[in-house]
Amino acid sequence: MPVDPHLRAVKDLANAQAELARLQRRESELVQELVDMRKAVAAQKVVVDELVVVIDDLAKASATQHIERLPNELLAEAFLYIKDEWHNLVSVSRRWRAVIIDTPGFWSEINLDRYCSVPTLLKLHLERSRQTPLTLVLGSYDQELLDIVMLHANRLHTLRINGHAPQILSRITHVRLPSLQHLAANVPEDLVNLLPAIHPRIPSLKRLELGISSASSMFYGYLGNDIPRRSPPHIIAAESLEELSLTSFIFDWEFQQDSIQFPLLRRLTLDVSCPVPFLEVLVAPKLTHICFTGGYCGAVSPREFSGTWSKFDNVTHITFALSRFEHAVNEQALSLCPIFRGTRYADIHVEYVPMMFNSSLTGHGQIPADHWTCLESLSIRNFTFSSLDAFEDLVAWFTQRRDSGQRKLLFKLIHEDQAHDLVTLNTSHNLYQTLQECCASVVLDGVPLSAY
Repeated sequence: MPVDPHLRAVKDLANAQAELARLQRRESELVQELVDMRKAVAAQKVVVDELVVVIDDLAKASATQHIERLPNELLAEAFLYIKDEWHNLVSVSRRWRAVIIDTPGFWSEINLDRYCSVPTLLKLHLERSRQTPLTLVLGSYDQELLDIVMLHANRLHTLRINGHAPQILSRITHVRLPSLQHLAANVPEDLVNLLPAIHPRIPSLKRLELGISSASSMFYGYLGNDIPRRSPPHIIAAESLEELSLTSFIFDWEFQQDSIQFPLLRRLTLDVSCPVPFLEVLVAPKLTHICFTGGYCGAVSPREFSGTWSKFDNVTHITFALSRFEHAVNEQALSLCPIFRGTRYADIHVEYVPMMFNSSLTGHGQIPADHWTCLESLSIRNFTFSSLDAFEDLVAWFTQRRDSGQRKLLFKLIHEDQAHDLVTLNTSHNLYQTLQECCASVVLDGVPLSAY
């Protein structure tokens, strides 16, 4: 007998309603289980957090127990690795405070600005430093405080003059600084008559950082050589200088070639608009490192070097960086490549890549980097995603080197931490493929690879 369609529909409805009721009951059960599970997870997290705290406390207590077993001498040596945290260390325990107070290394640096109107604290600081070499930072000028420090002039190792240079330098001209090895100063042009008077006072100077407004008479006077049409020669102990950093707005050299002698100079940093005139007068047979930061570009055109080419044959490391004052490349870098033709290790900011590996800017059809016939290693810094387009010339340059059978280079591509772009280099990108084919090794520092 055929089933009545109405009865079948009623039966199907009853079954569907029963299944719905079952699913709703199960839904309620699952929701309750989820609620219970979340409560259990939250409770377990509390337990875990409490255990982590307990374990950390036990670890700290254990570490403290081990540290407390160290003799004061080793404890002080360990603290010196984190001496900038000494304000926190002194609050840990009486013993730690006593060790820090009794360790001269914690008191070897003096920022005179922190002791304005409190000479008693300055004297206490100096007393705690005992006979350790001192680093002195001067921003403002306080005659009383400076006089207190100058009683310990024989211990000055580093002197940084950030302001009030006329008064400070005038005071220093009357004091001998036999142990001073590092001098950093920002000096205005009108101090030309003060600098030469300091020369006999700093016989051990090894590192000099000068920021000056005009390098003509003042800097040349500092070097102790004849100043054409300006003043008589001065004698200084430039023989000891090993590092020189020069920052200047204006260069108007009028000096005789090869007339500035630095027999021990190894590192030279120039943050100037036009470096060639200075290089023409410089003689530094032991110079191996040159850094050009190319500040104050202005409208100065690159100048051809007319000095003695062979005097820089020992320079093996060259760096082209951006100036901290003016973040732009300087075309003067083009004139430096042939001067330092013995370069073996080049470190270049990415903004210089289009200039260093393109022949269109030189005027004689030669790629600037091709002057470095002894090149072994090339590093490109501050690589970002937006700078990829600048590497077309570099890719062509590497390809040309490979095709002509030249030496394969060690290559390093660096993404600085402070760069904002998130950089990944695709393995299928032409740059990556060319580097792998044309370089002896490729190091990607902070540049992750992507296969997509």
